[in-house]
Amino acid sequence: MDRRILLGTQLLLLAVAPAAWATGGKGMTWAKGRHVTGVDELGCGSCNAYVGDTACTAALPILCIQKDGAPRPSYYTPSSSSYEWAAGNLATTLPVTGTLLTSLAAANQMCTTFFGAGWRMAEFHDGWGWGMSAFGNVRSDTRFWVHINDQPANCWNP
Repeated sequence: MDRRILLGTQLLLLAVAPAAWATGGKGMTWAKGRHVTGVDELGCGSCNAYVGDTACTAALPILCIQKDGAPRPSYYTPSSSSYEWAAGNLATTLPVTGTLLTSLAAANQMCTTFFGAGWRMAEFHDGWGWGMSAFGNVRSDTRFWVHINDQPANCWNP
């Protein structure tokens, strides 16, 4: 069986055997807080960084990051200490069901497929931990899949 994702005018075919799909459970998601002249603040909000907060059967965009060491712009002051500078750029994929996030490598590959080399799934600790800021202007009408490297709050965790 396959999963098809429409990317602009291109149809991406993700050949995934049903047995390889994540089994369900919950994954952690974040939301956009505010946007200030090219900079987004994103954070946990009502997430659960310990066991996940959103059913993996949900279709949400993946929050992707390209950490290139970009310095924080002088005009930007975070609205709180939760939004530590992540030194990079943010973008989101089209909505993807969490059941396709079978591993961190699979999620990173989706970011690379959508945006190119150097892009990967954003991680809880890319900023301070509970939040981050970086260049971007991601959508504000949905939550995003984000992974955490030291807790079982990812769709690929049993």
